Formats: sequence, structure tokens, C-alpha cells
Amino acid sequence: MCSFSFSDEPFVSFTPAGQAPIERLPIEIIELILLDLKLPDIRRIRLVSKTLCKLSSQGRFKIFCRTKSVDLRQHALQAISRQIVPGSFACELQHLTITGVLYITTSLEKILRLRTVPADSTDIFGRREDALGNLTAVRPTREEATSTQVVDAYSNLELLRLYREDAALERSAGHDLAALIELFQHIKQHSVNKSLRSVTLEVVIQRFGKCRLEPKDGGAWRPIWDMAAHTFATTLRALATAELPVELLEVFDNVKVCSLSGFHIARFLQDHQSDKLDHTLRTIRSFSVSISKRVLPPLGFAILHDADPDDKLRELSPRSRHTAISPPTPAEIANSDAMASDPRDLAGLATLLSKMSHLEDLDLHRYYIHYDFLPAPSAPHGDMMTFARLVQSSNLNLLKRLTLRGWTLNAADLLAFLSANPKLQSLDLRNVAAHGSWKPVFAHLTHPDHHFNHINLDILFETVDSKSAYVQFPDSVVSIPSVPAPSGTAAFTVNGREAVVKGIAYQRSEQWVMGCVQHTRWRVERRLEYGPPSR
Repeated sequence: MCSFSFSDEPFVSFTPAGQAPIERLPIEIIELILLDLKLPDIRRIRLVSKTLCKLSSQGRFKIFCRTKSVDLRQHALQAISRQIVPGSFACELQHLTITGVLYITTSLEKILRLRTVPADSTDIFGRREDALGNLTAVRPTREEATSTQVVDAYSNLELLRLYREDAALERSAGHDLAALIELFQHIKQHSVNKSLRSVTLEVVIQRFGKCRLEPKDGGAWRPIWDMAAHTFATTLRALATAELPVELLEVFDNVKVCSLSGFHIARFLQDHQSDKLDHTLRTIRSFSVSISKRVLPPLGFAILHDADPDDKLRELSPRSRHTAISPPTPAEIANSDAMASDPRDLAGLATLLSKMSHLEDLDLHRYYIHYDFLPAPSAPHGDMMTFARLVQSSNLNLLKRLTLRGWTLNAADLLAFLSANPKLQSLDLRNVAAHGSWKPVFAHLTHPDHHFNHINLDILFETVDSKSAYVQFPDSVVSIPSVPAPSGTAAFTVNGREAVVKGIAYQRSEQWVMGCVQHTRWRVERRLEYGPPSR
């Protein structure tokens, strides 16, 4: 990845007789060689001669400057802003990843508290599920820490606490927002396209010095959701203030165990209404997002279940836990139930999409959060209500490609959504459960008057007359790693208009995949992808 700063080291001079062998090659061959080289190697080639410097600078070298990842921290954002000046390679920037960094100190505190370290540095929390995917009490093995490890833990803890305090100050004072606005203004003023092709949002966790973990390996999920909400809100506010056009916006859609609640979206739109924001949203042509329901304060033993794996609370004996944790009161449950039933949680996504009138590509990922202490509607019911709002509120007349992952919906609502978007050409459904038959949906997709030329159906379920079954398609690609089903497998792909209009045949199977080891592994992966978070 381009660092946007390069040295002015002198060129190595060659006489014609001592010309470097690579220079004797045709320009087309040199360009092909550069396509396979990484940035450090290209930088070395630039020092061979002026000819090679020109070749590698004008083409392949600039590619590394088109993509950049930056932390949502004031100093990191300002560093890039200073480099985006006329004539700089930094002006080639087209794809920007904004990373929200979450600083967690519990692991280092545990090392100093117990004078032990994880025996396996690649699996600091250990397995929390048995061979069948059930929750288990097996904990990671720890070993005695050496004096060097203790000293390192102490110094890293002090540094991590400093990072956390600085980040909290920047967030409360709005310094990260101001720095991001400045960066977007520099991009609009000096970049080649005066815009960005894509903005991608992600979250990482920093636990051990400079070591970073993905959310799926980072521990407690609630702080991750909070950082995701802050990263989303800060980015959209900065885009609107700078009036920077963006074609593609990716919001945690490929980050496992990280999602954005519909409530946070609704509250953001409610608190930051402006013509500039509406204009920014209208420029987006491709949008992907991982959406979940509202994050509620933990009650009762949810405090323990959702605590960080290295939190002191998890070291208490069962009796001490019962003493330390009070059961939720009826008033607390009623308050949480009211929060969970807030209509903004269902309407947030639909309201956002209604402002993206030029959207052509939409990818919606659903992440399931479960609350033991609530009598609130189940996840499938909430999913169906959320998708029904999309049908009622969205205005996506230009939509060409739709992807749904992890959703439970009414087949009638999906059919209504497809009918309301007549320009759709591609549909991708993965791990989707329909209440109602798929037959009317498939008939719509394959109708001669419509324009679908790509259909991918991967692990579908349907519930008809209170009987659930998964959908099998003959002669399709195996998707679920399991014992082959007797009448086909679970995935089906159709490419080309001629193949689509031939129709889609399927059959129901009430015999869900067998509980073999392969299927168990698939269940673990599915939980990482679609929730709920492991405890």
C-alpha cells in the first residue's frame, strides 16, 4: 500500500553497453512484469534508470496509491491530508478504508493480575463450543508469564491506556470528525477525480501493543457495535460537510461479528438532517451494509455472558457470580422491552435507503442478536417487519443488483420488492428463510417480461402451513459441507437470460442436513457470519 512519500535517491547510471537487461525488453513485456510485482520491488526498479522509473511511475506504481486504509484518529487523518497536494501521487486516491480502532486493556490487565499468559498466542480466548457447536466451559490454557513478558505487558498496558484516553478525547471533542472533514476536502480539491470511487468502513481491536485483531477474534461484542456506530456517523457527517461524492459505500458488510443497528441509523438521520447529507446519499450508486437490531443494556446474567473474556467478572466462582449479579427487576425488563420495540429500529434502514434514489447495487447483510432477558418479538419476526418497511419506504427505481444475506422475510414482501424495482437484473439470496412458498418469487424471476440474467440461490428455507423445510435444486453446486442430500443440494446458480427463462424447479426437504463434523463446522462459520455473537 502506498505511503505517499518517496525518497529522492540518485539514479543508477548505465552506459548503452552496460544497459540493464530488463531495459532491452519491449515496453509491453516490462508492463506485464510490473503487474506481478509488489510495491517494494517496484520502488527498487525505479532506481535502476530513468527509463524504468518513468515506466513504473506512470502505470503500475500509481495503482498502489489509489487505495488507502486509515485509522479514524486525528493524527492519521491529518498525515494523509498533508500529502494530498497538487502533483503528488497521493492525488491518485480513489478507494479509502476508514478503520475504527477499539482499544481493549483487559487482556494485559489479566496478565499482570494473574502473572500468566495464553499458551497459544493465536487463540487467546480458546474454544467456547464443543464438537457439536454447543456452548462449553472449556477455557484456554494459560502458562506462567516470564519476567520479560510481565515487563512488556506493563509497558504495553500504559501505552494502550494512553491510546484509549486520546481516542476518547478526540471522539468527545470532535477532533476525529474535523480531521476527516479536512481530508475529504483535500480529496475533493486536489484528487484526480475530485471524488472517491469507494469508502469502506471496518473495525479492529487492539489488545496487545500494536497487535490488531478482527472483531470475530476480539472478544466482547458490545464495544464493537458502539465503535461501528461512531465510525458510520462520523464518516457520513464528514462526507456531507465536505460535499464529497462517493459511488460505493461499504458498511461492515464483510466484517464478521460487527454490525450497525437500525436504531443507530434512524437516530443519526434524525439528529443530522441537512440538504448536504441528502445530496451525498444521492450520489451513492452501490451500498452494502450489515444490519442488526438495537443494542440494549445487559441485564442479569447477560452482564456476565456479554462481558469481555478476560474481564475479572469471569474469574469469579459460580457462588460469587450469583452474589455479584442481581436479577433484572420488572421495571428494567419493561424499559428494555420498550427500547427493543422502538419503531426507529425497524425503520432506520428503510429511511436511509429512501434517500439513495440513484442506487444501482444493494447488498443487505442481517446479523442476529439474541436477548435472553426479553419477551420481545423473535428475530425472524423482527426481520420480517424490517424488510416489510423496505418495501413500503424505499424508492430504488434504478436498482439493478440485489443481494440478501441472512434474512427471514415474507415471500409476499420479497415479491412486492422485486415488482417495485423493474430494472433488476441480478439477485443473490444466501441463507434466506421465507414465510410462504418460493414458487411465486421464482415465477417472477423467470418471467419473459423481466430482465434477470443472473440468479444465485444459496441455502434457502421456506415455511408453508407451519412446516419448515430447506429448498433443494437438482444438479447444483454443493454449498453446505455435509452428507449429500438424496434429491440434490442447497445451492443453485443461473447465468444468462436464456437459462433464466427456462424456469427454476425445486423441491422441499424436511430432513435438514445431518449433524456430522462437516456440518458442525459449517454451523460455527454461519454463527460468525450471521450471529448471534459467541459468549
